[in-house]
Amino acid sequence: MSNRMDRQKPKPYHHGDLRHALIQAGLQLLTEGSAASLDLRKVARKVGVSHSASYYHFPDKQSFLAALNEEGFHRLAQAIQDALNNVPDTPFEQLQGITRAYLLFAQAHPWLMREMFSGLTIEREAFSSLYAASKEVYRFYVEVVKRGQEQGKVIDGHPCELASVLWSLLHGAAMLLIEHQMRPYADGPTGVERMVRLCTQTLYTGLGREEQGSSEC
Repeated sequence: MSNRMDRQKPKPYHHGDLRHALIQAGLQLLTEGSAASLDLRKVARKVGVSHSASYYHFPDKQSFLAALNEEGFHRLAQAIQDALNNVPDTPFEQLQGITRAYLLFAQAHPWLMREMFSGLTIEREAFSSLYAASKEVYRFYVEVVKRGQEQGKVIDGHPCELASVLWSLLHGAAMLLIEHQMRPYADGPTGVERMVRLCTQTLYTGLGREEQGSSEC
């Protein structure tokens, strides 16, 4: 009897551990559906603590979703940093590394990616650490543009504006990918890599072609 009661007791957590455990549980539950289906009772139950225990770290659902979003941006930033560490320091290779990291992250974490950029469930600016984490990701785009300009291989222009163009391409491709709107181009084991190369090449060289002189006599 005592053993059964012991198993039913909430799991003990040292200071700081419970917050992390709740976030990890929330991320796992997010893979099963949208943030709309998440609630702290369900998350607390998955961790094995009382509902009231979760409120010590997250007073409401908004603060909890903000924490999930922040964790998502930290993970995306780390994925991009790891990618950049493994490619040459040239604008094209750096752009390709960022593109690959972004698309693969979206493919691996579709519901998290949707939540991070939905703009519907929380106001990012209302949570300072979340806002800073999102800017941590954007900083990579700005820096690769600046380095390219310094090397004379990226066009002149405000780095932040050009970085926004890069982000638009990345995010548009990522959303189309996870919503299965890139078929058949991104299908198969090499499909995403094919799109990485195409997105990077198109962004770097542009779609336009110089006007050719008329061949007419």
